[in-house]
Amino acid sequence: MRKKVLLISNHGGGFYNFKRELVSELLKLGYEVHFAVPPNEKLERLVMEGAVHHEISIDRRGINPVKDLDLINQFRRLIKGIKPDIILSHTIKPNIYASILARNQGIPYLNNITGLGSALQNNSKLAGLLRFLYRYALSDSSGIFFENEGNRRYFQQYNIGKEENYIVVSGAGVNLDEFSPKYKIETDESGSQEKEIIFIFIGRIMKDKGIEEFLGAAEYIKRSNPATRFQIVGFYDEQEYSDKIDSLVKQNIIEFLGPSTDTRVEMSQADCIVLPSYHEGMSNVLLEGAAMGLPLITTDIHGCKEAVDDGKNGFLCKVKDTESLIDAMERFIALSAEERRQMGLHGREKMVKEFDRKLVIGQYIKVIQSVIGEAQ
Repeated sequence: MRKKVLLISNHGGGFYNFKRELVSELLKLGYEVHFAVPPNEKLERLVMEGAVHHEISIDRRGINPVKDLDLINQFRRLIKGIKPDIILSHTIKPNIYASILARNQGIPYLNNITGLGSALQNNSKLAGLLRFLYRYALSDSSGIFFENEGNRRYFQQYNIGKEENYIVVSGAGVNLDEFSPKYKIETDESGSQEKEIIFIFIGRIMKDKGIEEFLGAAEYIKRSNPATRFQIVGFYDEQEYSDKIDSLVKQNIIEFLGPSTDTRVEMSQADCIVLPSYHEGMSNVLLEGAAMGLPLITTDIHGCKEAVDDGKNGFLCKVKDTESLIDAMERFIALSAEERRQMGLHGREKMVKEFDRKLVIGQYIKVIQSVIGEAQ
């Protein structure tokens, strides 16, 4: 009888983008694969491969066990109905609620910490509640996957889970076939400093992604370097930035492109990815951009800096520091076209060596097989 693997996450599109290769590999190995995520049209492709999709409804914001009773009951019915041999959960609510249920039913479970999120970045009552819930939920976890070393140290500091079960992986990794330099539009390599340079921000439009610093840098640099363009790709996670961006669009400082169905299209025409984020698990945008041969400018924090060899495939700047971001952008502008091209090549090489998604999947598979073997 085939072993059953249940994967749970809070976002259908994100699950497909970053875990579909894991699902495919589990199916090839003969597992019965179930995944519980909110609906998304892309997920039908996994169903066609043989995986079973269980639709769930989940509010990703906030955490309150009383308000989340419906979600907890969804997980309870799901686990009771499937009777999985192992559960792999991603994101905060599945990591907490599904893990507690699995623990109570004696089902082995694994956790993927995709980032700490804003709530755990301060000493608020909510942060204290989350740490308490995490400690309880992950106390019997058979494996806790972290996407950067900083997150691992945080869990170690607060005694969450068993340290011997910590595993640090290279984020979700990057699909090197899908994100390849072949998609990058070739530009003038004459070395002329008059060439138009496109800086692109890709992400949710919110304070913690560094949107304020990006806008501030764009306003400053555009005055002294008119042959620069600043593009934003994404949706408003915090609506208060819409008026500011609309104003900058009217002044021809910002180009707002909105959400993208395939970021390779926008990346292919850009010269540099800019992400001044305050915290990340591991930025997929940076990994994908580097895999396509784009230089990077990002903050010197865990979850971002791992993608950059400072000065070789991009530049690092200080977090929450517009002047530092401006300095990094001006250093990039001062490079010749050939120097920018070499940066892109170095970034691609780095992704091949360190962030190939096949390597990350191999780590997950190894742990899943080990745990299921122990449970037999």
